[in-house]
Amino acid sequence: MKDFSTRASVVCFLVLTFAVLSVLHAEDNWPQFRGPTGRGHSTTEDIPMKWSADSVVWKTKLKGQGQSSLVNWGDRLFLTSASEDGRERYVFCLDRQNGKIIWERTILCKSPEHPHKMNSYATPTCATNGKRVVAFFGPAGIHCFDFEGEKKWSRELGAFPGPWGVAASPIILGDLVIQNCDAEGASSLIALSLEEGEPVWQTKREEKPRGGWSTPIVIENGDRKELVLNGELGVRGYDPKTGKELWFCKSFNGRGSPV
Repeated sequence: MKDFSTRASVVCFLVLTFAVLSVLHAEDNWPQFRGPTGRGHSTTEDIPMKWSADSVVWKTKLKGQGQSSLVNWGDRLFLTSASEDGRERYVFCLDRQNGKIIWERTILCKSPEHPHKMNSYATPTCATNGKRVVAFFGPAGIHCFDFEGEKKWSRELGAFPGPWGVAASPIILGDLVIQNCDAEGASSLIALSLEEGEPVWQTKREEKPRGGWSTPIVIENGDRKELVLNGELGVRGYDPKTGKELWFCKSFNGRGSPV
């Protein structure tokens, strides 16, 4: 556990030192895990090719540890971390220009999960639409804040049993927040109202024995949009309006996010 704690703390401390520079040179908004499309693609051409000590614009030390990625909307940066025992989870909003912490919120967790030594209590990346920011912490729930840090709603989504922890990040699609809730046990894909956090639909997923950690992406298939999500048994496509499963492609250990 010592090795994990050290590694996660370093990640949380250095992520703003280096990742912020790519944000400064990328799209104005990088609103979710792996960017606007969820596929890790950037249209920017003049990105830095080398790093050095001179590349550092600012550093900000954050409490806790975690593995979530930065997201931004304009000059607002968002990321998460957690206490070493997982009983406190943190959401941070920082100024992209100088690294100043604009606000910080603490979320309590009475019964933390048991993440793998290579995982953390704060691995899922936030999602934002420029007005709201959503953070997911497994058994510590999913939480929505406005840009001033006021909590708009919170919802518990399950215990997420198993020796792996969680990693799937939320995405925002129109007026919906969509979250993969795979676990060793009851698993589902759920859509919540972005405005109030109420469930809009929930689709059971049979991804035993180990569940998955995939973040869904949205694709255009002809004249319709589809949610595509990996799992232990293969890849599935869903209707984002209703949660109905549209298709399934069998594979093995498909727990990474689609591209």
